[in-house]
Amino acid sequence: METVSPSPEPLSLDECKVRASLLLKALGSTDSARSTQAAERFRALPALSRLSLGEVLARRDTLQRKHALAVIAHEQGHTSWSELKHACDAREAPRVDFEQLLSRIGGLFLNRWFSSYDEAVASLRDAGGHLFPFRDHFFICESPVLKALGADPSDEDWARVGPNWLEPRDAQAHARLEQRLIQLCREDTSASSTSLHPTRKSSMSSAESSSPSGSRARRSDLKREYKEKPPAMGVFAVRNHANGKVLVGASLNLPGMLNRIRFELTSGMPRIPALLADWNRYGEAQFTFDVLDVLAPPKEPGVDLKEELQVLENLWLERLKPYGDAGYNEPPK
Repeated sequence: METVSPSPEPLSLDECKVRASLLLKALGSTDSARSTQAAERFRALPALSRLSLGEVLARRDTLQRKHALAVIAHEQGHTSWSELKHACDAREAPRVDFEQLLSRIGGLFLNRWFSSYDEAVASLRDAGGHLFPFRDHFFICESPVLKALGADPSDEDWARVGPNWLEPRDAQAHARLEQRLIQLCREDTSASSTSLHPTRKSSMSSAESSSPSGSRARRSDLKREYKEKPPAMGVFAVRNHANGKVLVGASLNLPGMLNRIRFELTSGMPRIPALLADWNRYGEAQFTFDVLDVLAPPKEPGVDLKEELQVLENLWLERLKPYGDAGYNEPPK
């Protein structure tokens, strides 16, 4: 029976959680080969190690997510989930808020997005770029994105770190870049709390201070353009004109989200399996990516945009009812 050996490279905590969910789902599968393989992995737990595969399968209704998490921890070389979590927290702290950094440039660039770390690493190996985390997902960007963010891609520290931010080749260079990126986040936070534009220079690299003034001016222009005209936020629809089905969603960055969904579909990423299946069946020409409604930027500070966006999305969900044969959304519980 095939077993899963410890990964040669440490996974992120979010990736470990995803793998635990998949393992538990496999254990309950009606596919006997799949459920048997999952049961074999559960036998790594001391409490189940002396049971036969049949006995583990007979008890699968009693096995919970915490047991699957413990299996993943064992496969990652840890004695418990809490130990793995502690190791991940130590490895990942301090963390750069890449969501905040990307908000500096809005939807100006088309990045490659992935829900799986393994898929992101494979794309990085095949097509190059720079791999970074984003919430519980991953994205790969090119050097112009780093420059637009305020980084200097020619800085030697980037070469020392390598293309994968999560697996740096040089820990000291990684720490230096991390602090510079964190400083950029702090500058954005400080700027948003005042009505004045920041006048401080970015500390992204020592070479930046001696770069041509045109480079700094271009970066300032990008920042000013974003602050004056942030990316549209609101509700979108991905329409399948071959069968009339539609996907409805909302985002604080409509151009970025629509670019991401288009990339996932053209790359064959099964984040929404039914949508991908129809995309492959009918072809790209049968689909459109539409903006249904735009949320106006707030005039007063302190407005909960996510809450307003959720209300707007609910209105369109109620109007279009994109469930079952009519769409790709999960029906409300």
